Amino acid sequence: MDLGQIIRSHQQGDLTQAEAGYRAFLTAMPGHLQALQMLSLLLMQTRRPAEAADHFRQVAAAQPDSPDQWANYASLLRGAGRPEDAEYACRRALALAPAHVAGAYNLANLLAAPPPGGTGSPLESAGWYQRILAVAPDHKQARNNLEVLRRKEAGRLEVAARRVVALDPQSVRGHDALARLLQYRSGLLDWTPGKAMTLDLGLAVKAFDHLHRVQTVHPDEPGSLRLWLALDLFQLGALDDRRLSWAARAAWRRLRGDPTDALAASIVGYHVYRRGRLTLASKLQMRFAARFTDAELDGAGELGSWSMLRADDAFFERLPPLDSIIARLPDMTIVVDLPEGSGPVIMVSGDETYVRRFGPDLFRSIGERSPGASVVLNVVSPTPSLLGMLGEWRRLYPLSIGLSTEQPDFTAWSHAQRVTYYACARFIRAQQWHRHLCRPLILVDLDATTRSDLRTLARDMTGFDLGILYDRRRRGPFREVPVGFVYYNDTPLAGQYLATVAAYIGHFLLEGRPQWMLDQTAHLAVLDWLGRHRPDLRIHRYDFQNFPHCAFIGEK
Repeated sequence: MDLGQIIRSHQQGDLTQAEAGYRAFLTAMPGHLQALQMLSLLLMQTRRPAEAADHFRQVAAAQPDSPDQWANYASLLRGAGRPEDAEYACRRALALAPAHVAGAYNLANLLAAPPPGGTGSPLESAGWYQRILAVAPDHKQARNNLEVLRRKEAGRLEVAARRVVALDPQSVRGHDALARLLQYRSGLLDWTPGKAMTLDLGLAVKAFDHLHRVQTVHPDEPGSLRLWLALDLFQLGALDDRRLSWAARAAWRRLRGDPTDALAASIVGYHVYRRGRLTLASKLQMRFAARFTDAELDGAGELGSWSMLRADDAFFERLPPLDSIIARLPDMTIVVDLPEGSGPVIMVSGDETYVRRFGPDLFRSIGERSPGASVVLNVVSPTPSLLGMLGEWRRLYPLSIGLSTEQPDFTAWSHAQRVTYYACARFIRAQQWHRHLCRPLILVDLDATTRSDLRTLARDMTGFDLGILYDRRRRGPFREVPVGFVYYNDTPLAGQYLATVAAYIGHFLLEGRPQWMLDQTAHLAVLDWLGRHRPDLRIHRYDFQNFPHCAFIGEK
């Protein structure tokens, strides 16, 4: 008999003829595995699951070391209304291959379903879905099922996990399950940097503590202290020094197993930074970066930001003079100068899109709260239409408005590179205007609005060289000094500071691969370096979280 012809009949939809053919074939050749498999499939298609499972039992028995066959057998047994036998078959598949996705998926579905169709074990089911996603992150069905399970069974899952921990305080499974549930409830699973959303950081920290308990009980448990959670909490300002130390120890262990784990290396760097050793953090990250090719560095996540941090004396000593850097950059042209004066000048900078989008609100707020103030606007690649609109602003707002422009060649630049240029090159232009005007300069983000007359800050700044925002949460060298507002006084040390920041940024714009947050990194690195070499630099630190004079948009 021709089994191929029988299968073709099956595929063409002639199920009656195909079934008769399979049965006749098996009468002539009992135990033929392919015929048994195809007959079992046909019986499932014709809604006879119990008979299908009986036939497939021979396939599983004939191939006892095949996890695929045990996983398939489990599906048939569940369809036949035999959940206990189906669970046994799933576990046989997973005993043979612990990372077997189909076996884990079948078992998770079975455990999630209430009796009589399943076993009603949502906590264990969630664990299996999570194991699947650890192996196959793009498994959409597992992700969707886990989401549904969490929504429907959140209370039961948490009660079950707490019961496990109460019965056995050392339970790895219980602490891990509770950590995942608390992460889910906190909203942290959906957070990404720069994304505005409500988070319960208290719950997220409790999740971290449960993961630390797992690490304490079982230090070698894969991913026991999930470093991405530590990184998120750190960047959100919710990870204290003690917890960061726990994460750093886990990161060192991870690096011993995988010397190119960029996330682990970042956690180590953040720990060293928190201990006040910015130069050492910089050196560690440079040594780590040497393990990568240039192409690999571009996709190494956090390492891109770390590549912008250079705090060692040798780097600053090698920085070329600022004038030689400016000579290699596009020219800044002063289109409209400011009249002579002595009070602070407010400066903003951006490309045409940002100027059109945010400029009117910012200039309106300055005009309302600081009438008569001097303002400088630097625009990257303006069109004649925009320049005409700026002329209207001079008539509309009660301000003295100066204007400078630049025309960089962005051919072949990516969007990320262009945005980084807009954010960072403004400090080079600030240095040029500061030197040109010989007046205090207040640089403000274009997407901010003012809440007070910024000129009155001159009283605060008497006796100081520099006024900066300072984030006391110590969220890293890329976030400690938010540069949405910086006050540069008209003093020699303020000029030296700003010139060093401009040279630092110019170096990376010309020689390196500039990354987002280079501007904030530069300010902290220069502060650190001058703190060692010019301790007489006088700094007024404003608390970023309580700064009343400006409102900012987006993450700083």
